[in-house]
Amino acid sequence: WTANNVFIKGFYYRLYYQINLANALLRETTDENLSSRGANEEVKAEIKTYRAEARFMRALAYYYLLDMFRNVPFVDENSPVGSTLPPQIMAADLFDYIEKELTECEADMLDPFVGYNRTYYGRAHKAANWALLSRLYLNAETYIGANKYTESITYSKKILDENFTLDPVYRNVFM
Repeated sequence: WTANNVFIKGFYYRLYYQINLANALLRETTDENLSSRGANEEVKAEIKTYRAEARFMRALAYYYLLDMFRNVPFVDENSPVGSTLPPQIMAADLFDYIEKELTECEADMLDPFVGYNRTYYGRAHKAANWALLSRLYLNAETYIGANKYTESITYSKKILDENFTLDPVYRNVFM
């Protein structure tokens, strides 16, 4: 595997594409922007959930970058847009950033739902957040040299306590 491998290169660029999409949504949906565009409180509350999901998706992309490449370029919604090269973030700082993003956005994410719900199909909810935190902590020794197995167990238990089950009819997953 080298930097010239089409799959590695595609994976890397796709993750940054996702990060840039999340950053664009976060830049455009600040309270100031929403107010200036006449958004009412109901719309603002709904967008708050989408902002939390965008932060989750960005943290997920950075998690994969941390796992595959370690010290990577870092951009967020406050980074300049254009031809400015982003600074490199070290693995330990990226770990801290991912952890902070996930813990901060959790409260604004959808509650986990058990069973199929067409309204929220494809949306990231708190259990997805917990799964990513659990995985981040599970591999903390590799990323930052610290044992965080207890934290991993805590978040894994939160998911198990939701009693998720697989749909017995595979076709229903896509309906």
